[in-house]
Amino acid sequence: MQSNLLELFIKGSELVSNTHEIMTIEEFKNYLNENENKLDFIHSKFGDKFKDTEIREPGINTALIDADAGIAETGTAIVDSSDEQIRLATCLSENLILVLKKSSIVEKLEDISEYMNEKMTKDKGYIAFITGASRTADIERVLTIGVHGPVTTKIILLED
Repeated sequence: MQSNLLELFIKGSELVSNTHEIMTIEEFKNYLNENENKLDFIHSKFGDKFKDTEIREPGINTALIDADAGIAETGTAIVDSSDEQIRLATCLSENLILVLKKSSIVEKLEDISEYMNEKMTKDKGYIAFITGASRTADIERVLTIGVHGPVTTKIILLED
């Protein structure tokens, strides 16, 4: 069942032009070590690395953040954004890399109701639902990507 959820998650996520990479935890830690200088903001318990940056008006180039869950039916990643730095990084980075354990993918939104109740009962609870890069279109049907968030989104899926 889990492989079906993974396939469905990737399919939904690719519909909004996300890219994906599947890695083991060790491969991910090597990836982080090799790319740390290219990442402006890192918040990853999976990679055991945390790097803050001063987030200025123009934003930041690249942020890497752990996701808590994924929703297969929509290809959406769920991020606990109670920390203001995480919230800003997901909104102001040009390129967003989300790290998600494959085992954290559920079938539908209702499957994370307990998680949502737990997070939202905390003081200053804030959950972000991230499906892909920011997209907007004006009345002339001109699609613009990255106006209200990232231009690109990559999801690294971790083997358990």
